[in-house]
Amino acid sequence: MNLVKRLSVIALLVSASAAVQAQNVLDFPQPDKVPDEFYAVTEIPAGGMIKYETDAKTGFIVADRFQSMPVAYPANYGSLTQSLGGDGDPLDVIFYTRAPLQPGTLIKLRPIGVLKMIDGGEVDDKIVAVPTSKIDPTYDDIKEMSDLPKMEQERLQAFFRVYKQLPDGRKKVELNGFEDAAKAKTEIKQAFDAYKAKK
Repeated sequence: MNLVKRLSVIALLVSASAAVQAQNVLDFPQPDKVPDEFYAVTEIPAGGMIKYETDAKTGFIVADRFQSMPVAYPANYGSLTQSLGGDGDPLDVIFYTRAPLQPGTLIKLRPIGVLKMIDGGEVDDKIVAVPTSKIDPTYDDIKEMSDLPKMEQERLQAFFRVYKQLPDGRKKVELNGFEDAAKAKTEIKQAFDAYKAKK
């Protein structure tokens, strides 16, 4: 391969690499139907015991820590794209699917409620959601938290009540029950407005 071709290939690879780095999954655009439907990036699969987070600057999924408590996430966990929650981070979402999703997977969801939570004195609510009908109609009858089986509601609360208990000295978590889909939509809209205001 002559020098000109080599330089062309190198320039193409550098350009492609820069384009990939410029794509931050947290900036992925939301659908027109937001807050009734929204995109979230999966960070932790259902059943996972490693806390992954999406790096806000790069969009890369990074391992944050291994769970100290011997409990697995009861559903998939992630962040809404183009959002800022009460703690200054992207809004958290915990969502149900028939099979665990891989970290980094984007999925379109609809809210059914919100788990009210304070973490270390900061508001850290969790939107509870299910896939849109087009993604998986299995959850079409679940419109509100009250439609979710009572056992699932209890599992969610039990998980977040204990998941930070070890090691000693970590921030305390306070749970304040569930609110409905309308409240979740209000929080989603506020989080999107906060994101837009910061841009």
